[in-house]
Amino acid sequence: MSDTLVAEDLDYLRRYPDVAGAVQSGRFGSAREHFEQHGQFEGRLWLERPPETAPPLIGSCDVLILSEDSFFLEGWTDDRLRSVAGFDVVDMNTGLRTASAAYRCRRMDVEQHLGAPHPTEFGLWTAGLLPSPGQAEGLAFALVYGNGAMNPLEPSRTLRLARREFFEHLLAHYGRRSLLSNVTARSFEEMDGRLGPLVTDLYGRIRATRRVTTRAGFGGGQGRPKLSLITVLYGIPDFLYLQVAQFARFADLSEIEFLFVSNSPELEEVLLRDAELAAHVFRTTIRVISLNQNCGFSHANNIGIEEAACDTIVVINPDVFPYNAAAIQRLFRYAGRGMERSIAGGKLYYADGSVMHDGMFFEPERKLTALCRAPVWTVEHFRKGFADRPGQAARPVPAVSGALMVFDRRFGRELGLFDEDFVYGHYEDADLCLRARGAGGSVILDPDLAFWHYEGKGSVKRPEHAGSGLYNRWLFSQRWAGKLEDANNV
Repeated sequence: MSDTLVAEDLDYLRRYPDVAGAVQSGRFGSAREHFEQHGQFEGRLWLERPPETAPPLIGSCDVLILSEDSFFLEGWTDDRLRSVAGFDVVDMNTGLRTASAAYRCRRMDVEQHLGAPHPTEFGLWTAGLLPSPGQAEGLAFALVYGNGAMNPLEPSRTLRLARREFFEHLLAHYGRRSLLSNVTARSFEEMDGRLGPLVTDLYGRIRATRRVTTRAGFGGGQGRPKLSLITVLYGIPDFLYLQVAQFARFADLSEIEFLFVSNSPELEEVLLRDAELAAHVFRTTIRVISLNQNCGFSHANNIGIEEAACDTIVVINPDVFPYNAAAIQRLFRYAGRGMERSIAGGKLYYADGSVMHDGMFFEPERKLTALCRAPVWTVEHFRKGFADRPGQAARPVPAVSGALMVFDRRFGRELGLFDEDFVYGHYEDADLCLRARGAGGSVILDPDLAFWHYEGKGSVKRPEHAGSGLYNRWLFSQRWAGKLEDANNV
């Protein structure tokens, strides 16, 4: 028997331990015998070339997407014979090169094409920064295998996107990819590697381009308001007029400032029209601040907080409406007595009267922690989905929802307001509450702040938000996992 055949036999047995056991027990005389009688019909592969060489590339690079400083590759490969370890990217003009990770996903079209007997993650993608910033010409890409061998890649097509569109595409792909393992566990593993720092870097570059495009005010003249309500709008303009109208059902609005911050520049004209009409009809002060892009929940709120006329700040979602007149009067009581070093949250109800939010707490995800080999926590709502329990008194809670929270702007500034590292939205409210408690403040759930919450109706949901949610959960866990064991002790 030749040395090559010995190497092939050993490689086959190494890849298929069940066959090794069958040969050892005497059921088959050799690895080759098993392959010829059973393995080839089961979809197993036989190595027919020296192990130190790279196998011919079976697959394709479907698309290369470039931005000013980044690249994204997507395709597929059948690497069951030799596993892919990563990518190598070379700028042929300068000789600079960079290595990037190989990320996998499921491609059912490829499974069908190859006739694979079992589900397999043939999908292959990567993303990273260009070796030479701003240099998108003369790039060469190659797959790198575990033994160091390389295969060149030729993209079938190349697209160019502006930095923000590139970032949105990356997150959309990440959020909707199909996997054969747990999505959260896989995302934590990838974010802990190169992907987390890459998303952080790319989002930082986008954040530098944010700006206010217009500021407009309507109404006023009745004296200085006592409350500033900050509402972030995204994708749906209808809630501006509707929210003001719902407050007007129960109270005189002359002492309330409504400040709407829009993350949708395309809505500017209709928002200004509705704001002018609502200010006239309901005799209140309405201000609209339009941003040049989706700047995220944290940044938009922070802009509104800094430009508000009052120190008593009410952060409120557009789909949150007062339950009764007493809820609005409770807001004014906070303005009258001062918030000092506290954050107050309200009790929120679903449309059927069941409880949506009665404070938040932190719960460890035992199974995910085992899968991720790192602490994974979830943010839960007290009594969510249960019938209401009337007669409760205000009480300290671990955290409250950003759908409705009240605080003094001076305390908010001391904390640094909402953390803008979170992409688009999610977890920044829990993060703010934890920082407030860490600074010696308190977080209170006040049942008399009773509001309806039509959860998820106030803004549009886009594909990139699924990917940003995975990143935000990882970022929140990175920062707080070691401190959440005691966070429920209030």
